[in-house]
Amino acid sequence: MTHQARMRAHARGHLAALAFLCLSLGARAQEILTPVHAVPRPGNEAPMLKANGPNTVFIYNNATQTLPVVDDFSTDRTRHLNATANDANVSLSETIYKIEIGGASTPSMAFVTDTSFHYTVDTQNDTLVITRVANPAIVAIVRDLSVYPTTQQSMYVWPPYTVYDTVGTTTPDTLGLDATLVQDSLLVYSVAADPRTYTNPDNSLRPWILWADDDAYINGTFPLNPPTIGVATLDGMDRTGWPYDPLNPNVNGPADKLTSVPIDLAYAASDSVYLSFFCEPIGLSGDQLAHAEDSLHLEFLAPDENEWYPIWSAPGDATPNQFKQVMVPITDSRFLKPNFQMRFRNDATLGGAVDQWHIDYVRLDRNRAATDTVLKDVAFVYPEAGLLQTFTSVPFAKFIQAPSSYMAQQIDLEQRNNDTQDKFITWGYGVANDCGWGATRDSYGNNISSNAYSNFNSTHPVNSGANPLVYDAAGCPDAAFYTAKFWTNATPDVCAYNDTMAYRQEISNYYAYDDGTAEAGYSLTATGAMQAYRFDTQGADSLRALRIYFDPIFTYDPPPVNNPPNGSFIITVWSSLSPETILFQNISFSSPQYHTWGPDHYVEYALDSTIAVSGTFYVGWVQTNDTRMQLGFDMNRDNHDKMFFKAGTSWQQSQQIGSWMIRPVMVAAADPFIGVQEPSPKDATMHIWPNPASGTVHVDVPSGMLPAAIEMMDPTGRMARTWEGTTRSISVQGLAPGMYIVRLKGKDGGTMAQSRLIVQH
Repeated sequence: MTHQARMRAHARGHLAALAFLCLSLGARAQEILTPVHAVPRPGNEAPMLKANGPNTVFIYNNATQTLPVVDDFSTDRTRHLNATANDANVSLSETIYKIEIGGASTPSMAFVTDTSFHYTVDTQNDTLVITRVANPAIVAIVRDLSVYPTTQQSMYVWPPYTVYDTVGTTTPDTLGLDATLVQDSLLVYSVAADPRTYTNPDNSLRPWILWADDDAYINGTFPLNPPTIGVATLDGMDRTGWPYDPLNPNVNGPADKLTSVPIDLAYAASDSVYLSFFCEPIGLSGDQLAHAEDSLHLEFLAPDENEWYPIWSAPGDATPNQFKQVMVPITDSRFLKPNFQMRFRNDATLGGAVDQWHIDYVRLDRNRAATDTVLKDVAFVYPEAGLLQTFTSVPFAKFIQAPSSYMAQQIDLEQRNNDTQDKFITWGYGVANDCGWGATRDSYGNNISSNAYSNFNSTHPVNSGANPLVYDAAGCPDAAFYTAKFWTNATPDVCAYNDTMAYRQEISNYYAYDDGTAEAGYSLTATGAMQAYRFDTQGADSLRALRIYFDPIFTYDPPPVNNPPNGSFIITVWSSLSPETILFQNISFSSPQYHTWGPDHYVEYALDSTIAVSGTFYVGWVQTNDTRMQLGFDMNRDNHDKMFFKAGTSWQQSQQIGSWMIRPVMVAAADPFIGVQEPSPKDATMHIWPNPASGTVHVDVPSGMLPAAIEMMDPTGRMARTWEGTTRSISVQGLAPGMYIVRLKGKDGGTMAQSRLIVQH
């Protein structure tokens, strides 16, 4: 059993005992591990609301697939529905107007849907005579632009005004009415098919896009013991990674869909067409509550009827954490058509990353039988997080002082031979950075026997053996990014995509143990509880901040419980836990910031002042109330021996298998997190006060410095606000709480000085 397999087995045991942990006595009862509420997905942003602009719809064109259809989800073949009007592959194909009169539409059309009138006022023999005549009714076609294809109805409408015409006067009076029907438009854009191709197991090429939607989350971190690396996960979150119904998190209903593009299935029933796939409920989500209604469904489209039919389903209380292969024959002639489609969908609790189903290795082909269940495929099983020892990232300044001391001796990766026959399997890897350096290692390991239908460990030597490998950063000035790519080779082997695995490793200004993905959340519940994360640095360094990922808490209660507004902590740094020695503690309080969308999971929390650390130090906080703060928890890398908490009188080592998502940030020449240069001590001449601030902030600029502008950037590098350079008092009202960079910009666009500002309301 590999290290990762042992870790996952250990994790399963702890997840199964979660209820016991939460109810048992003693300090361990303070540790709570729960599912995450959101998993932000890079590239799948939340849709923008219409703001006095036109309605838009994007029609995505996809090439038709032909048999055989194969996808093991080691690569993402979903169509990400993020097109914009300005994209090169997007064109305006149609403008649909809400109102049409006599076959024509104009932008100024406006009407009322109740009768308007023309009044004639006449005085006859001292008698006032008022005649009311309805304005002419107009037959209009009115379309519903909120759906596509649009629907329409024919209805009578009237001009939006009332006319008062007094006999004897030359000009009638017109009184405008509030129009109840106003012209609007829907811009229909056409998005071209993706031009990429996918190499099938028979070496034939197919269109890259197989799935027409992107509700499913393609990942390699949530499943347990998949047949190959990568799955499509269906859960209670939408395509952006945000709950379908965050205000009613315990509502169960239809959730994700994974819908294929059209597939040419025009074959006779005698051609023995079969669909097969693997599926697994639960996995590493932290949700162990299995309910039958949290089910997985397979549906087929009958193209001639434009009707979806239920074909297969499995209840949510099926055997958890085990992949089962399902074989589905397709014999009904209504499905054996040129534009056949299939889709998976799930029913789930709509409040978070719960009730998960993982789908793997979909195969659709003819000339198959119910016994065609063997995959002649050797593949990696889980992703790896680089070639460093213990850490996933270390500060650049430290790394270049002693590179070899940070490199792992070897990397152990789990592979699986899915065939029932032994294979001759070899493996290797290569690594390169963005500064021009690269290296390759191969011909150092193989497996030639007793590997049929089993998982096995492959050892990849790094800083060991006859040809040790050490990252070379000579060409990188302040930070380095390395991409390590592992591969495995076997013959025969039907799928090449799961034979490779890549990881991008950052070496810049922080330490990290986690791989950047949260599979669950960790929290304590006691006022005064402490968390301390151990790090070891070689020599002295300067600690200036903590980078932390908090995820909104999943519970079966509506907000604010799921997004608690009152969590509070004091950042603390220790040099020792036994005896307990506090090296530094912020004066200001901090609160968790819960990012709901986007890839920027981490929020940077600055120390009130930079402090010196050396050797062993611990970072964390003292919790100032009993509000749960859900810290992101990486369940794929085990560092629980460095995680400590104190809920009573003594420190305890965490019993939860995984890694806290806390990263200590050091003073460095560059900070890729915000994309701006750190000022050197001689340049850090501006002073901002008060800091933290909630209203007006004063900026002190040294004599003789004449900035052209003052800019404020958020932790992701986006511009938050700008002011004229002569301004000395700036307002932070309306800004979200958190850390910001304030910069003085010169007339040439260069940065004259900058400082950090904490906004707290």
